[in-house]
Amino acid sequence: MQERQLIFESVLPSELDPARFSKPVIDGIEQALTVTCANGEVVTRNPAEPKIAPSIKDDFDDDELVAFAENLENIPPDLAEKREKKKDRPNNPLFKYRRGVLSVSDLSAQIWCEQQLNYKFLYPYVLNDDGEIKRVDDKPHMLCGTALHLERELEIQTKITIECKTREDSYGVRLLNMIQGINGLLTWNKPNERYITREMPIFGNMYGGKLYFRGIIDEINYDPRTNQLEVVEFKTRASKTPPKPQQTYTHEVQVNIYRTLLDELIQGQADKTLYFERYNLESSIALCDSVRNEYKERGFADINTLENAFDLLMKLAFQMPTITTNGSIEYILQSDASWKHRKEFGRNEKQLQELLEKSEPFWLGTREPEGVDIEDAYKCQWCDYKEICTWREEKANEFSRKKRRLN
Repeated sequence: MQERQLIFESVLPSELDPARFSKPVIDGIEQALTVTCANGEVVTRNPAEPKIAPSIKDDFDDDELVAFAENLENIPPDLAEKREKKKDRPNNPLFKYRRGVLSVSDLSAQIWCEQQLNYKFLYPYVLNDDGEIKRVDDKPHMLCGTALHLERELEIQTKITIECKTREDSYGVRLLNMIQGINGLLTWNKPNERYITREMPIFGNMYGGKLYFRGIIDEINYDPRTNQLEVVEFKTRASKTPPKPQQTYTHEVQVNIYRTLLDELIQGQADKTLYFERYNLESSIALCDSVRNEYKERGFADINTLENAFDLLMKLAFQMPTITTNGSIEYILQSDASWKHRKEFGRNEKQLQELLEKSEPFWLGTREPEGVDIEDAYKCQWCDYKEICTWREEKANEFSRKKRRLN
């Protein structure tokens, strides 16, 4: 029986928590948000009472304007540099909506329907039949899937919360989870049993491309008897009917991206400079005491900065006994987790590279979003944006014109 692993969860101060941006705002006023909890309970989160700003006078004399102008010239260099960096960032979907780093699920969503993905960026909230504002992805089956993922994770892992003070601290915790997972495999001393780790972060730009990815690998398992390293993705199903080929295709792509990112990490191809640049992190800032102490307790001394942690990760990953040899998807029934359907498959490098080449122009802003082909129009019936979809309207008009010409 495998010993329970530790998985670390960072807690940031509220002013640094990315969740502070996830609020519906109409005409500059924050709105109440209805949220479905994992247990099925529906709650409404009302906005905090606005703070009344002190009144200021409308008129300024010349001396005050001069003082204000001089103050602008004396902005601290580090703050001015950050402002310049922000100005230099391109105004394309990659940086506008994802700050230069895509999640692997972004590419899966793009494969399903690029137009729908674009609408989610533009309109992340929808009004339901009861007049409540909800996140577009706040759906019962998605919440059930999240709960089952957590249940699987906690089968072999125990969560430990680490208080962080900076974004660099929180990324130090992410790297610690990767280091723990890889080091556990390297020190595995049961030659007749599989080693398993779950929920391992991963990152990188595949094949040296312009798109940078981040993700969480559901499971990595290693069989020392056969020297096989497998990446497994968990997916939940509402029924026992097999998923459509279009669905399994996006799932396979997701697994193969994870495999490629992990293989590039193992082969020492992860670009350290690009990592800090894309995540907008300072490599030399000292990690806070709580993060440094956690590294020490796990046997990793002299980890004082995020760069130290990154270098340790690369060193350990390079010692892995093999690159990934297998990829699989494990489907679990939402109403009965004991029901499972497993699918194993190979990796088509050429197909993955062609997919990235096709996807890249949308993220770089050199191509407009495209909707589904006519044979995939069945996807539209579940889409929250079908009533406003311009792609759908254009295709319907195109079909009408063709029909008129035939008649």
